[in-house]
Amino acid sequence: MDPTGTPAFLPLLLLSVVLTALFALAAAFAVRRILGVPVGWPRSFAVGLVVCFGGTPLTTVFLANSGIHDAEDAALAVVPTLLLFALSIAWAFALGTGLLVAVEVLWPTGSLGTPWGVLRSLRASGARRRRYLQVTRTAFREGLLRPVSARSMQGGTTEAARTARSLAATLGKSGVTFIKLGQMLSTRADTLPAEYISELSLLQTRAEPEPFSALRPMLEAALGRELDEVFSSIDTEPLASASVAQVHAAVLKTGQAVVVKIQRPTARTQVKVDLDIIERFAGMLERRTAWGRALGLESLAAGFGASLREELDYTVEMANMRAVAAGNPALKIPRVYPEFSSNKVLVMEHLDGDPLGEACLDAATPELRRTLAVELFDGILQQVIVSGVFHSDLHPGNILVLRGAGTGAGAPAGPALALLDFGSVGRLGRDTRMSLAGFLVAVQADDNVAATDRLLEMVDRAPALDRRALERGMGILLTHLDGSPQVLFTKLFQLLQRHGLGVPPQLAGALRAIGSLEGTIRLLDPGFDVIGEAQQRSLAWISAMTTPEALRNLLASNAIGFVSTLQRMPRNLSMLNEKIESGNLQVNVRQFASPTDRGFLTGLVHEGIIAGISIAAIIGSILLMVSDSGPMLAQNLRLYEFLGYTLALGGFVFGLRSLLRILIPRK
Repeated sequence: MDPTGTPAFLPLLLLSVVLTALFALAAAFAVRRILGVPVGWPRSFAVGLVVCFGGTPLTTVFLANSGIHDAEDAALAVVPTLLLFALSIAWAFALGTGLLVAVEVLWPTGSLGTPWGVLRSLRASGARRRRYLQVTRTAFREGLLRPVSARSMQGGTTEAARTARSLAATLGKSGVTFIKLGQMLSTRADTLPAEYISELSLLQTRAEPEPFSALRPMLEAALGRELDEVFSSIDTEPLASASVAQVHAAVLKTGQAVVVKIQRPTARTQVKVDLDIIERFAGMLERRTAWGRALGLESLAAGFGASLREELDYTVEMANMRAVAAGNPALKIPRVYPEFSSNKVLVMEHLDGDPLGEACLDAATPELRRTLAVELFDGILQQVIVSGVFHSDLHPGNILVLRGAGTGAGAPAGPALALLDFGSVGRLGRDTRMSLAGFLVAVQADDNVAATDRLLEMVDRAPALDRRALERGMGILLTHLDGSPQVLFTKLFQLLQRHGLGVPPQLAGALRAIGSLEGTIRLLDPGFDVIGEAQQRSLAWISAMTTPEALRNLLASNAIGFVSTLQRMPRNLSMLNEKIESGNLQVNVRQFASPTDRGFLTGLVHEGIIAGISIAAIIGSILLMVSDSGPMLAQNLRLYEFLGYTLALGGFVFGLRSLLRILIPRK
């Protein structure tokens, strides 16, 4: 020990560790630069350690094979010893790089995650396994796991009907995430048979109520104060209870009657685990099955997950309510109290009424029923066609018949119906809304060509589309209409599926909203003709979207560019005419004009050059190593043999680079 009590070897040990780490980092940097692929730093650093600790034994082997066995031999051949030491370090680096390439091919960077990510994944995997077992047991009890044939995905078969019932029952008993998944799948009439759509459309989110004592801490935390500072009273028995939240009646200190929507404490954790399961399962099916790739299950699951995560944020629902209310005066939208609301609590106006599915309308006159049906129909179609922000979950439980509205002399003026639960709201751009209204007009006029044109403006086109066949199919579809939107949209989705046309999710949501109106409106007026009424109002909606002010704004937005084009047009036409008359008109076509194309070609040439250099280096090294001529560098080592080892090193490294970039192409 030194006078301070520190062991004498400790400074030397620390210096060795620091130098080893610095050398490993330098080697890791060199590996990443040479391979030309973004390899992870931890595994690159591991290669650096291999070089540090593998270079010494490799040097011993090289020196011994060359006739340098001890320090005395090394002192007599200093230059060969240094050259062989450098070569051994380089080969240790090359072998470590080869090991890295093998690891990178088997487990690409990012596939294993970071160490802390792996720890989080291990914790989450326990929750996933428990949910897997719960859902699997439910699926087994409901008969979903029984062997099925391809007929289960063909409409009109008893096996399809049985499998659809089993799927709906399994999803309905597996919690909110799976219920929402079933509701989303019920909008995909373009990919699923009618039996599945019918069963999945019946799914509703209901659950046993949570004791208010379990919700109170979350509510007070969201409010940032005690309950009695905000509410003069709050009912501990819920008005409604679903898997994500439940609703309680309350009265503010100012006297306004409100309802408080409180998210269940376990909702986010449960949804997070379930979405993880769904997204992993969808990704596996898309990678391993042709039908999964055809349906685009991974993107469907990602879109579903994003939508459900939005529904868990009540600030999004609050913004949705304001957006729908701004463009929809025909239906009552509850007022929101943002000062008392947060991402987990929503306080809104209490509306006195009954859900449409429970309202007693037996005593209502046919005229009143007709008035309510028209009000609901006009309100929803105005959202879809005119404002572009629409309620996309229109089951009867989300439509409220206001008590006393439209009846008696003292009935309040204004809307008689209200909408609830704005967690699921769709949006359509102006061009899609115009095309949808035009499609309904073309259907009314029995014009299959115009209907096809409007349809192609809304959907995703297939690479090879037989337009004439699509027009003929549209003509046949228009002859089968019977006034039912469900029939229209089911046949429409089948037509799109046959021609490989994709329906954007927002458009599918809009069509689902219109289609679901049929059953809901007929609770009010059984004789209401949804398609006929939509056709009659289509021209009015188009007129509402093309008011003089709207047209003026559209013209103004395009006026500057249009005027500039007009100013240049005479000069451009004159120049074109001169070139035609003089015979100097030329058309230049630039191949590989796109930077992406040029980059691809350049990369291909570079990789070919590197592969050629690697092959040439290896062939040259073999010729040098088998050569019996040339001066001796050491006792058992010729100069040409040494150069052969060096050239083989370069060929080996360049070959690894080419191999890795072939097996793991750059994105």
